[in-house]
This record gives sequence, C-alpha cells and structure tokens, in this order.
Amino acid sequence: GRKLAVCSAATKSSVIMCLENLIGMERFQSLDCFLAGDDVKQKKPDPSIYVTAAEKLGVSEKDCMVVEDSVIGLQAATGAGMPCVISYTSSTADQDFKEAAAIYPDLSNVRLTDLEALLKNEVPAN
Repeated sequence: GRKLAVCSAATKSSVIMCLENLIGMERFQSLDCFLAGDDVKQKKPDPSIYVTAAEKLGVSEKDCMVVEDSVIGLQAATGAGMPCVISYTSSTADQDFKEAAAIYPDLSNVRLTDLEALLKNEVPAN
C-alpha cells in the first residue's frame, strides 16, 4: 500500500498541535512517518528531511511524491531526488516553481490517482 509522511520545517510541538487540530489524533497517529525541523540538522532547502523520511518509510526517493507550498520546499524535494507538486499559498504564489511536477492553486480537485500518474510520468507537468 501507500505510505504517508509529514515533513515540516516547523518545530515538532507546533506541527503536532496543528495536525491534531486539522486531522485529529487518530489520523495523526496513523501517519507512517512524521518529521519536524528539530528532527534534522539542516532545515529546508536542505533535502535531509525528505531523505530521512524515505529511509524511515523504507522506500526509494524516486518512488516518493512531495506536496509543497513554497520554492524552499520545492528545492528540498528536488534536492532529495523526489518529484514535487506545488499547492501555493497567497504568500508564495509569485515564487518560481518551474521545477515542479505540477502546480495547483489548491488541492480540492486533485485525486490520489492524479498524483500517482505524475509519479509515473504519465501526464505532462503544468
């Protein structure tokens, strides 16, 4: 099956609080991997958080898909050898996302099968 990791540059305590409020404790505890900025020596754009997540998940970097909202996150993902989809925010909308596999203003209409197709290079990038 699929594995899911959350990798945030924020502190572990702040991300845990945010995720518990957004997805609930049960879903949070069902994540296959959770890494925060204080789990790695270098913060994004250094790719170590994504490399570490792939190692913990037991998967190859090329089999991962990253969803990010900023160019710093995009640089971290591509530096780890992982394709990256961007769902930008109002504060990151003007950043240069040319290295992204796809760019979406939001993910409300994006299905998991869409991301899987991008990972397999079956659809052109935006």
